[in-house]
Amino acid sequence: MPPLDPPLLTLIAPVLDEAASLPGFLDHLHRLAHHSPVLVVDGGSRDSSAEVAARHPMAPRVVSIRGGRHAQLNAALALADTDYVVCLPIDARVAQGSLGRLERILRRERPVAGCLRRHASRRTWPHRWLDGWGCVRARWTGGGYMDQAPFYHRRMALAVGGFHAVGPYDTADLALRLGRFGRFRVADAAIAISCRSYGRVGFVRLTLAHQRLRVRWLTTRLEISKPDGRTSQTATAPAPIAATP
Repeated sequence: MPPLDPPLLTLIAPVLDEAASLPGFLDHLHRLAHHSPVLVVDGGSRDSSAEVAARHPMAPRVVSIRGGRHAQLNAALALADTDYVVCLPIDARVAQGSLGRLERILRRERPVAGCLRRHASRRTWPHRWLDGWGCVRARWTGGGYMDQAPFYHRRMALAVGGFHAVGPYDTADLALRLGRFGRFRVADAAIAISCRSYGRVGFVRLTLAHQRLRVRWLTTRLEISKPDGRTSQTATAPAPIAATP
């Protein structure tokens, strides 16, 4: 029997105080029966998040690092050994077959970054609008947010400096920096999101808070883009991957 191809993706889950939600999330990934390794990165939880993940039957790799979500994601980039990484929020549920479709896209097109299609579990019109706008915005700007399951070519992400400390825009920020080296792809693969933060805070309040943070992030990007604020430009376009027969 010929050897199996090595995994193309690592699934990364940054968590903080998620002991109650982790079992359902890991049960879901376990039921998908996909061959991609799972890496849970705990950000210094006060509850038993790391222990809950370590005891789960699917046996994900579990590491702990403090310093914010960007530090968790950077640790995962360094620890993973696959060509690509996919970042998953803990309330995500990946549609059956989506990871397989994503792998085929990555092998065929070799994008430097991208995201999946967000599908809110709440089907009220504001959330349906966010689903559609999220795809349009991601294609237009070349960046995906955490609730869109962003993915990256791992070595290229490391070459441009990884994730920066820009709050919830750390994932989009990395994709924008990678955009000069290749294509950003919105994959035809769905991820369901619970919208729990909107339920806790309220749709209008959370949307306004995001806009304030977005302005701060964009202001920071403008400062960095000045001639005296250079970022690493050592990345090169990813080499082709042989398609699986």
